[in-house]
Amino acid sequence: MSKTVNDNLISFTIVPYTPKIRFLASLSDGRTVIQDNQPNKRHAWARLSKWLDENPGITVTGLRLQGPRGIDIKMPPNQRGYFFGQKQHCVWGGPQYNYLGIGYYDGNKVNVVWYRQNKFDHSFTEEKTVEIAGFFLIKNS
Repeated sequence: MSKTVNDNLISFTIVPYTPKIRFLASLSDGRTVIQDNQPNKRHAWARLSKWLDENPGITVTGLRLQGPRGIDIKMPPNQRGYFFGQKQHCVWGGPQYNYLGIGYYDGNKVNVVWYRQNKFDHSFTEEKTVEIAGFFLIKNS
């Protein structure tokens, strides 16, 4: 394993702030980052992006989303980048739903699948450009 800096920015183990629905990002150095929801800190995905900037040469090689009832959604390995985000969907006067999106960048477009929370009982797919994906996309150099 290579020497890395600021490992305290991210979690490599399950901690008290690990949510039941979480991303797991596999790294090129063999470790796996597990989402945590530390209070008064930026989202774990943003912290992972910063950590990767501070540790050049390490990339995300895989991304998974773990959910209720043993749900384990895996993105294709060794992509040009990975996407993780949240969005709300609502209709005026109707219900409001929260979605988690997980996806990958294949070099041409960002492919995202959105899953309705908390039961994963509805999903839809989207294709995005790198520009539209914005900071939800971590690109591998």
